Amino acid sequence: MAPRVHWGVAVAVFYTVFALSTVGFVVFAMSRDVELVSEDYYARALEHDGHMQAQANGDALGRAVTATVAEGHVLVRVPPDMASLVRGTATLYRAADAAADRTIALVPAADGTVVIPTTGLASGRWRVKLVWSADGRDYYAERDIRLP
Repeated sequence: MAPRVHWGVAVAVFYTVFALSTVGFVVFAMSRDVELVSEDYYARALEHDGHMQAQANGDALGRAVTATVAEGHVLVRVPPDMASLVRGTATLYRAADAAADRTIALVPAADGTVVIPTTGLASGRWRVKLVWSADGRDYYAERDIRLP
């Protein structure tokens, strides 16, 4: 005949195991070194705020900023009214190959266009990251393209 355990003893054992495992986890968690803040967190926060404002400025331009692929080049367009003021960079970013990334100066013509040759670039998905300043404001925009 198998010995029977009283239900009160089973409940007490269950709660004791639960309490010990909870205490064990707390001791384990407290022994881990957690550094969530970098030494220059304030400067990095300001930098991030500036990037978010630049992105909001770029988003406000909407469809006035484009990147399209045509006949062996990428054609980037910014609003023509700010073309003479734009100074910045255009980065062709390839997620699959960091060595293939290419950054060029963003200096648009009078009509707001910048022609970027695609010679030597692999076919596939690319992201065009535009960072520029115009009239005292910073702008940031990203556009996805697919090279044939």
